[in-house]
Amino acid sequence: MTDDALLHDELMMLPDYFSSITKEKKLGLKKITKISAACQLLNAQQIGKTMFYEYCKLITLYLTVPVATVIAERSFSVLNRIKTYLRCTMSQQRLNHVIIPHIHKDKLDSLDLNSVCSDFISKNENRKTFFGAV
Repeated sequence: MTDDALLHDELMMLPDYFSSITKEKKLGLKKITKISAACQLLNAQQIGKTMFYEYCKLITLYLTVPVATVIAERSFSVLNRIKTYLRCTMSQQRLNHVIIPHIHKDKLDSLDLNSVCSDFISKNENRKTFFGAV
């Protein structure tokens, strides 16, 4: 049996399973309108995840895809803002070096700049001479 056929069969059995779990656990749900409610019912018994494996995969895909597209759209938005600002003034390599810190700004803001500078200066004797001993 193909994955599509399995999913079709699972979707045909799903309403009966949900209604039996709702009655058994006395949840009082008349209609499932949120994915969180469907997940809660599937997690109510261990057999739910096993019996509706394809449906669980479908929910997992549904819950993860929007996050991935938002991150990609945000990255392209950042790229467009930086390109507009720095229109023909830098090469592709330099543009990549500018974009990465901008995308990960929250991580960079949490770094201690004094320790990063000290580490950078201490790696080379010429830097120690130019910037002074740290």
